Amino acid sequence: MLVCEAADGLYYSATKEEEPDPGKLYRHLPAPRTLLTFTEEAGADAHCHPGAVRLAAARIFDWLDDTMSPRPRQVDRRAA
Repeated sequence: MLVCEAADGLYYSATKEEEPDPGKLYRHLPAPRTLLTFTEEAGADAHCHPGAVRLAAARIFDWLDDTMSPRPRQVDRRAA
């Protein structure tokens, strides 16, 4: 599972003392997961990352490549 968060997310219910919603979601997912945080330095800190659409797409597609790429088949050498 991929969870993305913007450092300055407009719609998160967090205060400075509270954890943002994406972090809460990430912590509660029982499956393998990745949290991608987009920062102000990268111009991607706003909701939906409008200042860095290419960066967001690249990071998301990189995650997809890493997650969905076929794994090498395990060969049972005893059967040969």
